[in-house]
Amino acid sequence: MSGLNDVTDFGEAWRGTENFKIMPVGNYVFRANIFYNSVAYGAQKADCTVLIVRNGMQDGDINIYEAGPLKVLTHHLGFKVGRQTYTYDATDDSLLIAGSSGKMGGSYSIKISPNRSAPSF
Repeated sequence: MSGLNDVTDFGEAWRGTENFKIMPVGNYVFRANIFYNSVAYGAQKADCTVLIVRNGMQDGDINIYEAGPLKVLTHHLGFKVGRQTYTYDATDDSLLIAGSSGKMGGSYSIKISPNRSAPSF
């Protein structure tokens, strides 16, 4: 599954950095700049906490926690490999998510770029 390979490549690029935490069960937790583009809302940006599951049946699930204009009621913030396309961008070590839904007015894309400094969890 190429989406999981992209998640692995993303994690390896950020492993050991100050902001990027790998939990004892393997999940990734970090703060990131989220660049969300959709037909319904246009381009939006927020600084959010992100959890990427790296074990079990939910391996590859991505959860972006609400912040700024990104709200669960208006945006997709939970993602699964196979329902969306995941792509690792080695040029800036970001993770890209692409999908399409009525909620977002058609196509949407999300760029996840972890913050370089430590979060204040």
